[in-house]
Amino acid sequence: MLANSVPSGTLIPQESKLQAVNAFGVQAVVAYRRDTAECERRAAEGTPPLTRPDVLDLLMGLPVGETVPVSTLSPPERRALKAAPKGVVVQSSGTVTRQVVQPLGVDLAIVPGRGWESAMAKAELFTPFCARAVLVERPLRRKDDAMLQADFYGIGLLALVGNELDVLVPPRPFVKRRHTVAGWKFLEDLYAQLA
Repeated sequence: MLANSVPSGTLIPQESKLQAVNAFGVQAVVAYRRDTAECERRAAEGTPPLTRPDVLDLLMGLPVGETVPVSTLSPPERRALKAAPKGVVVQSSGTVTRQVVQPLGVDLAIVPGRGWESAMAKAELFTPFCARAVLVERPLRRKDDAMLQADFYGIGLLALVGNELDVLVPPRPFVKRRHTVAGWKFLEDLYAQLA
């Protein structure tokens, strides 16, 4: 229903796809873009989604496609290297080269709910990772309060009126302030559901 209600190119980029997911125990619909080359590479290598924080932490310290001497890695990084699944890195002659990159990008998470307050509380869980919006499934009570809070927190406020989507407050665009293990794990957890 939501996929038919969101006109392509308005709230989400035209190339984004919509998919229902469960993240942080919250049912949401995400607008995402696959890195096709990376997904195909992972499929060919048999690389599973990467969910171990120690492996992701190691990968964040390795440049993509550049050889790094294994001797420069710390003992915890060497342990993580041993735990890295197939297709993540190439090891040769005492060096390691990172192959893997993030498999997708998320443009927007839309959290449906009966009431705007509970839906906004759930949408806040997505704050460090992507733009977010709530979709209220029934007429809004205290509409002005809902719009004020949504605007203040940068959460989009959407309502379905019949089969039409009413954008009461557009979501604030997401600006990635830093790269984190949690951010990469968020993408990998979604990739596991979308693969």
